[in-house]
Order: sequence, then structure tokens, then C-alpha cells
Amino acid sequence: MTIKDLMSRDVHTVRLGDHLDAAARVLWDRDCGAVPVVDGNGAVVGMITDRDICMAAFTQGRPLGEIPVTVAMARTVRTARPDQDVAAALAAMTAQQVRRLPVVDARGVCIGMVSTADLVRHAAAQPKALAPEGLVRALAAIAAPRAVAASTKPGAAPAVVAPTAAAGPAAVASASPAPKSGAATADKGRAAGKAGKSKGRKD
Repeated sequence: MTIKDLMSRDVHTVRLGDHLDAAARVLWDRDCGAVPVVDGNGAVVGMITDRDICMAAFTQGRPLGEIPVTVAMARTVRTARPDQDVAAALAAMTAQQVRRLPVVDARGVCIGMVSTADLVRHAAAQPKALAPEGLVRALAAIAAPRAVAASTKPGAAPAVVAPTAAAGPAAVASASPAPKSGAATADKGRAAGKAGKSKGRKD
């Protein structure tokens, strides 16, 4: 089974010029924990999570509408191609300790999202296709504590590398870090649940 068989296709994004209030609105309206950041051509250049938004609000001390998404977004993003095997997505998530991968076409344009929740549902429905034991080990590795990434030079624009079937999901890399330690680490953890919202999150 390939990624296109289980990925979410109705994916909302925010643009580089947006502010954090726009990202927070997408997360609230879509009941999800992360949103891809795209450039003017729709290519993925970053990811932002609810935790990133919370940490940016705390460290910046400004309203979300005054904080650009570029301040808080993660600029190193693993992506997947729709024709890749499901195991490739799980391997990429495990290696990078992330719970979601944007799915992109040959131009790098976001066309979907695949998450650990998708893989869990897939393993439950077809245990022979994706062994539950291997999935549990991968989830444990993804959730394990990790060292803080080394600081890099700020100000560089994201550099996109198109993924290939041979190489597996590729990285969208940049040398610009978050403004303070931990403010923009994609998918390291999810912020506290939304107050007053009763329905469960779809991831």
C-alpha cells in the first residue's frame, strides 16, 4: 500500500506572509495539531504546530496577529511522495521523530498529509501490511526525548529538495532557527487541549 491510499487530502495551509493568528485559526477550525507553511507557488517551506504557536506567544510577548509565522515555524521539514510505500513514511517519521509528513507532488506542492494516526488505523485494518509490533517500536522512538538541535545561522531562506522514490522523503531545509530554544521544533509535542472544545482531535 502506498501513501496516497491513506493520506488526508483535505489539507489546509498558511502562507509565508501570514501571522500566527491565521495558523491558530486553521488549527482550531480543522481540529488538528500542525499546518504546513507554503510559498507563493504552494510549495512546502515549513511546518507550524500548536506548541510552536504557544511558545512563540510566550517568548515574544505580543498578540498572535503581530507575530509572523516565519518566527515560529520549523524550517526543516520531511516530506513524502504519494507513490511511496507506507513503510517509507514510517521510517522517515521515526528517523526525524515527527508525527506528520506533508505529502507533495513533483513540484513540492502540498497535496496531502500522512500522520501516525493514519498508520495506526492502517495497521489495525491490515496487520499483515504493517506489523503492529514494528509500529509500536516506531511510535516509541518518535516519542523518545531528543537533544536540542544545534543553533544555526539565522536569515537564510528555505531551500527545497524534491523527494525521490529512491531516496525516500526529502528534507526542506533552512539555516534559520526559532527565536528562542524550543519555540519552533516541529511535532516535538502537542500543546494543552483547546479549552471548551468537546470533540476529539483528528490529528
